[in-house]
Amino acid sequence: MRLTADLFRWGLSVLLMVPFLAIGGWALGLPALLWAALIAVFLGGAVNVAAVVRGIRRVSDGRAVDDILRSVDGQANAPAEPLDVRQRLIFPDEPDALDADPDDRRLARRTAALGSALGLVALGVAGALIAAVAIPRALAGDGLTLTQTYGVWGGGSVLFAVGLGIWSIAVLVVAAALWLSGRADGPVARRLASPRRIVALAAVAGAALVVGWFAPAAAPGLAGALGPGVALGDADAWRSGFGLLGVGLCLAAIVLTVPRWKRRVRR
Repeated sequence: MRLTADLFRWGLSVLLMVPFLAIGGWALGLPALLWAALIAVFLGGAVNVAAVVRGIRRVSDGRAVDDILRSVDGQANAPAEPLDVRQRLIFPDEPDALDADPDDRRLARRTAALGSALGLVALGVAGALIAAVAIPRALAGDGLTLTQTYGVWGGGSVLFAVGLGIWSIAVLVVAAALWLSGRADGPVARRLASPRRIVALAAVAGAALVVGWFAPAAAPGLAGALGPGVALGDADAWRSGFGLLGVGLCLAAIVLTVPRWKRRVRR
């Protein structure tokens, strides 16, 4: 029945992607994401149906009962140990990872935390450059330099700078917290702060930061200060591109948390 459960997890993962694809496609004005959401509905449903059909067949021919009895026999022959509930929808445990050498797990956890923190910092740098340079240049076109654009912007540029500064500080705080999560040690940290959990948390945090980025990236008052003839399409392309990155991070978080990646041996 384990393969059946894994099929169900993958089908559920695809279905969980649907709202993020649909909302992202609607908010960013990207029809491709709306089509992807529609395809994900049918694909996820088909995988779940396959999982249900396989489970029913295994129950009807007795193989599911054999699996249960084999599991019970294995537990009866194993040394007595406290039972640990590991069946959960989010973050399924991997026994091999839990039994790995503590030093190797500590190194993997710290590497994942450092990589995730650097990834968030890179996200912050990219977002700041797009909001502070690419979007103002796109709106102004070739008629004004970046310095002249900020001069025309006036008081709106101050509001923009404050918003972008708050967002950048939030990026650094979240990145530092992720890095510290990999440095923490102890039974709770070793149990909860696995490398995959850290990377998934970084993906969720990155998606949230992308959503917050849209406040300063709206460039308040700039289009009105520049007057007619602003290149709104070019600026929207930059916003959509960065927003698409946020949708990708949401999908990555689902893939990292719901399905089980360990390969099953089919019996």
